[in-house]
Amino acid sequence: MIDLPRKDVPDRKEKSIADVVKRMNDRYHLTQKHNEIELVKHWTDIVGPLISKHTSKISMRGKTLYVNFDQAPLKNEMFLQRDTLLKTINERMGDGFVEKIFVG
Repeated sequence: MIDLPRKDVPDRKEKSIADVVKRMNDRYHLTQKHNEIELVKHWTDIVGPLISKHTSKISMRGKTLYVNFDQAPLKNEMFLQRDTLLKTINERMGDGFVEKIFVG
């Protein structure tokens, strides 16, 4: 018996789960939030436990990182060390992950 293609059923192409998840992230703009969650998860490893303990808020908009600290001297020091922090984050999370850092 020969199976002929049916015209009433559309062809379905098999896709890997990674492709489906990527398309879903792109469609619902979830990539940005996923990046922010990954950064928060690795924040202690990037800056160390002392700085992490005094970090009050981390958020990302696009490729810009906004970080708030609860102590003024630490805030000033992190402001001066923005370039070093930017380099460390991009080494850990991937090149071009963050382009700018605002310390508040």
